[in-house]
Amino acid sequence: MKVNAFSVAQQSNAQLLPMFPYVHRGAIVPCSIAFESDGSGAKMGYFVHTNSVDEIALTLASNGPQRTGDVFVGPRSHGVGGGSTVAFFRVGVVTQRQLEEGEQPEEATLFCEQCNVELLRNGVDMAETNEADRYAPLPSIVLLDELVTQFNASETARTCSACGHVNPPFPAMIWGWSRYLRNSRTAQRGWDGVREPESAR
Repeated sequence: MKVNAFSVAQQSNAQLLPMFPYVHRGAIVPCSIAFESDGSGAKMGYFVHTNSVDEIALTLASNGPQRTGDVFVGPRSHGVGGGSTVAFFRVGVVTQRQLEEGEQPEEATLFCEQCNVELLRNGVDMAETNEADRYAPLPSIVLLDELVTQFNASETARTCSACGHVNPPFPAMIWGWSRYLRNSRTAQRGWDGVREPESAR
C-alpha cells in the first residue's frame, strides 16, 4: 500500500490522522500532520503528550523552524500546539510502532495558561485497540478527544486551583478529533453492514 502524504494532509479530517487503517499491535502507524499559523499569535490549543514509545517525525515541507527534510526523534514527553507570532506552515508525518506485547501507556495533559499548573490529565493503553474492528480509531485520538471534551464541558475543570484563572475552552474544532471518531464509527458500521447486513441495523 502507498499514499501521497500531501493528498492525505489535504483530505484529512484531524491532526494525527493514521495514513493507513492499521493501528493494531506490532503495526507501524504513520500519521499525517498539517499546521499553519498566520503569525497573529492566535492560540490553537496546547497540551503535553507523553508516550512510552518513540515517535519519528518527518517534515515534508515547512517554512518554519522545522526545516523541509528534517527527521528527528523527539522526547517521549513533549508539548504540542500553542500559538505563534511568526507566520509558518508545516506538513509532515509522525510515525510510531505499536508494541508487540505488554502495556503501552500514553497520556495527554492540559495546563493553566497563566501559571502552568496541571489542570487535567487523561491516559490510555495503546494496546487496548479493538483488533476485531477493521476501522478501529487510533487510541491516541480517543485519548485526546476525551480529554478536551471533559475540559470544555466544565468551567471547574478549566479553573486553576493554584491561581484561580479560568482557562478558555480548548479549540477542539481546529484539531478535528471528534469528526475523525465519528467517521471511524460510521466506516466500521458500513464495513460490518456490507459483510453482515443484519449487524448494521
